[in-house]
Amino acid sequence: MSAETASTATEEPQEASAAALKEPNLAFVGVRDLGIALAALSIWAAADTWYAVTGLGLAAWVSVLNGILVGAAITGLLHEWGHLTGARLSGATAPLAPAKGFLPLFNFDFAKSETSQFQAMSIGGNLPTWGFALLLATTLPLDAPGRIALVSSVVGSSIFALIVELPVMSRVAGGMAPTESLGKISAATIQSGAIGGAVGALLLASVL
Repeated sequence: MSAETASTATEEPQEASAAALKEPNLAFVGVRDLGIALAALSIWAAADTWYAVTGLGLAAWVSVLNGILVGAAITGLLHEWGHLTGARLSGATAPLAPAKGFLPLFNFDFAKSETSQFQAMSIGGNLPTWGFALLLATTLPLDAPGRIALVSSVVGSSIFALIVELPVMSRVAGGMAPTESLGKISAATIQSGAIGGAVGALLLASVL
């Protein structure tokens, strides 16, 4: 093998690796996630319709389980896109993650971004989830178990995110570095968020 051939062979894997890590097209990722959200909502709607038409107990349970899972999934997507929107609008450096993965949606560059931009990114993640919860609560007739489960799941998931992320934002507002504040998220924090979200969802479901 000549030196030129060896050099070419070495460069090709490097170029392929760089291409694999290239930031994906924003529109492509947006359409992908919109498709996922619509597919999930369609599955939930099918179960909800099954219950509405038949009144079967099995249909009710299927619609409730769908509502819980779909609500959590869509809230997660909205949360990530809210974070990205907040980061981009604030001018932070936040390239999309490689398309070969699903989450995280993007990578926040702490070295190239300001603390205020981190705070904007953090706030941005929570606004669309609560907006979606309000939209569902005001437009969806809450007269079926699957519908109550969907709304309660969205609210519960939003509560979970607040419990985990509000202390992070609070510490940063007090002068702590964003990376240090994020590092203080523990298993106990996640557990508290999960319990708080579940309790909030159950309480809401009980009064709807």
